Amino acid sequence: MKLLTKKTLTILSLCAVILVLLVQGSSANAATTTTAKDRAIDFIKNVIQPDLSKYTVTLASDIVGQTPIQPSTTLESVKYHLDSNGNGVDIICEFQNNALTGAELTTSGSTAVLSTDPSANLNDKVRSVLEGYQTYTGENLQDMTSTLTNVDITQNITKIAGNIKLTTENSPLMTSISLKYSFNGTDYTGVDFVFKDGQFYAFKDDRSLWTIGNTNVNLNMSQAIDIAKQYVQNYSYTLDNGLTVNGFNVTNIQAGLNTYPKDNSTTIYPYWSVQLNLGKLYPGNVWQLSVGIWADSGTVFFCQPIGFGGSLPTPDQTSTESTVTSTPIDQSAQQPQQTQVQGHAGIPLIDLGIIVVVLATIAALGTIIVKKRSK
Repeated sequence: MKLLTKKTLTILSLCAVILVLLVQGSSANAATTTTAKDRAIDFIKNVIQPDLSKYTVTLASDIVGQTPIQPSTTLESVKYHLDSNGNGVDIICEFQNNALTGAELTTSGSTAVLSTDPSANLNDKVRSVLEGYQTYTGENLQDMTSTLTNVDITQNITKIAGNIKLTTENSPLMTSISLKYSFNGTDYTGVDFVFKDGQFYAFKDDRSLWTIGNTNVNLNMSQAIDIAKQYVQNYSYTLDNGLTVNGFNVTNIQAGLNTYPKDNSTTIYPYWSVQLNLGKLYPGNVWQLSVGIWADSGTVFFCQPIGFGGSLPTPDQTSTESTVTSTPIDQSAQQPQQTQVQGHAGIPLIDLGIIVVVLATIAALGTIIVKKRSK
């Protein structure tokens, strides 16, 4: 009887210790779990770096949804309102599957100074924002920040340092700064910042949305153009009325490298985008043929007629994409990610299940002790 009681008490003690550790671990997980609202505030503080002493900050909205095309993709838009005596700034942060993909400012009335150092020149502000973003992400973005060395952001420039391509565009009111990963003349993912009137205005980061596949470019522009010209000699499209159109007269050609995913994945590869302008309007108001050629293999994976008002679907199209146009391809899809279901107080449900088992074990052992003592 005494031996059984000691063993039972030992088991109970171990269960109690496990329970305490689980609760402490769950509390730690809850403390480290951040919401989109938290990440948006963190972005505002570290990246935009407003003078918060001048503002009252309130959460204006937090909208969560999914895209009808990709139901597994969670979209969340968080808006904070910064108010200073009636002069307001709205900051909207966009997330896809918990990753920040963009931010933008909107204003109402005349705004107070956002920057903590309004006298700083634009070069210093851009570097400060990028360094702040490095702090925000916890990534090493030194390859990007070093590209800003010895450049004048206020000029329209293109600079390649290693695998980073810096491009700046200036207008009287705005300056756009693009930092893209670039391989073999092809631009891939990266970050973009826009400054308006010398202050942070907009941001985009598509690096979490796309994985870079092979970067092989085995065709030069002349070879890609020759492949496209040969391909359209036997190409035709059919209108809704059944009319088949072929025999195109090409008068002018433009070509450039771009990226596109293969096999409905989120891995992007380089391709030659060849635009063949036609000498006249063809039925359907078609004035151009757009041809996509994989840069590594030279395979044509789409050919699309471009007409006024959009592109026309064709029955003999060689790819699964049915809406390719002459405008830049929208790369807004995203790799689905697994998310952990949360229980009450931010404790993962799997931890709650273990805790229930431990409590049940303690209760059962407690019952055994009572029965033994009653004998």
